[in-house]
Amino acid sequence: MYLLERTDRQTWCPYKRECSYFSIPAGGDRSVNAVWTYEQLFEAVALIAGYIAFYPDRVDEIGESPAV
Repeated sequence: MYLLERTDRQTWCPYKRECSYFSIPAGGDRSVNAVWTYEQLFEAVALIAGYIAFYPDRVDEIGESPAV
């Protein structure tokens, strides 16, 4: 998460609640709002809490980051 930058973009899902977005500064303009997550979910979908998702056309690869 330290490589991501929160943006002002937010959307709403009637099943999951508010969706927050992040950009990947290292990816430039292509990676604006490339990552999304639901930070406060409805209880019925709580199993996806803590996960993030990526638009596949906005990233080149997803790998483990080195320990900080």
